[in-house]
Amino acid sequence: MKAIRLISIFAVLFAVSACVTVEEMPVSDSQLVISSSFERDIELDENSTFAFTPLQVTEEGARYPIITQAIEQYMVANSFSQVTPDQSPTFYIGYVVESEEDLSDEQLAESFGLNPGLPHLPELDKGTLLVFILDGQSKQYVWKSAAQGFLLDEQNEEERQLRIQNIVSATFNQFVNKP
Repeated sequence: MKAIRLISIFAVLFAVSACVTVEEMPVSDSQLVISSSFERDIELDENSTFAFTPLQVTEEGARYPIITQAIEQYMVANSFSQVTPDQSPTFYIGYVVESEEDLSDEQLAESFGLNPGLPHLPELDKGTLLVFILDGQSKQYVWKSAAQGFLLDEQNEEERQLRIQNIVSATFNQFVNKP
């Protein structure tokens, strides 16, 4: 009796599982995938300050002015004050922009420890914004993030700025709104 009941249960489970279909989600050229990781805790409050690491500056100014400006706007909108690196900020912000040609997903995972996993599409190139936060006193990693999206060459300047602001907001929301 138990054997017949057990066989009946397996038959029903098999029949139900055979009816399940899994649809792959279509990949959109505007898709954004973000992965982040807290390395240690940091206390943030209304007196917290930030500065950019020297990595972000060249003799001509910000290495990527449009990204630096978007990060500055986001931080100020979230009640953080910007200071210079010599003013002992609460935390430092550093970031690097990489294309798929410069850094493969495997290299990204190996060197940075994160891989958001945006699927490869042969007709589109991936770009990755790598962000890291360092503790202002110890200079040790507090948080890191990798945001991947497809590079869209046909965007005009206004669309590009809006997209960068959205990427920066989505990325830094994971830092500011930590669990």
